[in-house]
Order: sequence, then C-alpha cells, then structure tokens
Amino acid sequence: MRQSMYTIIRTGMHYSKVWPMQPELHGVFPENRMIRLTQWAQRVLPGIAVLNAVLQYQWHGASQLPLLIAMSLLLLSIPLQGWYWLGVRSRKRLPPAVRQWYQQIMQQMQLQGVAVVPAPQAPEQTLRYYDLGQLLQQAYRQLDKAFIRNSL
Repeated sequence: MRQSMYTIIRTGMHYSKVWPMQPELHGVFPENRMIRLTQWAQRVLPGIAVLNAVLQYQWHGASQLPLLIAMSLLLLSIPLQGWYWLGVRSRKRLPPAVRQWYQQIMQQMQLQGVAVVPAPQAPEQTLRYYDLGQLLQQAYRQLDKAFIRNSL
C-alpha cells in the first residue's frame, strides 16, 4: 500500500508524540535520538535558514539568489526528513525478538490487571513499531519502571 508523503510525515509527527522518551530506551531504539534531533531541528533551523538567507544576500546580492533559496529550503526540510523517517519506521513490522518482548510486556500488564489499550486486533506477525510505542507509553504510565528496566 503506497501512502502519500504528506500522510507519512503526518504519521511520523504522531508517532513522535506516542513514543515514550525514557532513558532506558535510548540505547535500544533509535527513535529517541531521531525524535530529539527532529524537535531540535524544528526549533532551531528556521532561524538558521533566515540568517543564512540574509547573510548570503548581503554578501553576494541577487546574483546568488537561486543558491540562497535552495540552501534555505534544504535547511527548512530537515525536520520533514526526520518526520518522514519516523513515519516509515512506525509502519515497519517488529522483528521476532522485539515481538517477543512486546508479548512479555503485554502479558505482564494483563497479569497486573491493566487493560491493554489498544488491544492487538491483528495476528502478532503484523505488529508494528507504532503498536510497540503505544504499548510502551501505556506501560510507563501504569506499570512500575523497575519492570521495564528489568525486561530490557
């Protein structure tokens, strides 16, 4: 199923809000680093793009206007690239080891009487990173943090 770039970027933005930014996950999943980098780029790079445009126009004048526009657009597109990566990653299927870990966390939550929301609707072969992010977010809210640390 092909998705439009806009849909993938929007999915990545939503995935960055769903994924738990916990220190225990930094070394295991690249999502934490990518989310922080994308958030930093979203805050800082628009100002750098404007500064780049002003300084280049001041130094080179209108003769380098196409280059000035291209460089500024490149700087402004970096957060979009991060969200695109996150959108693609959220749709990837979980590898077998991570799928097992997902099942362990879900079973532990059910043993402690926590209703797992959303409950997986499809067979475990179709679990995706987005589903893992939702489960981890719920686990961090409702389970003790010792369980997550011990299960990593």
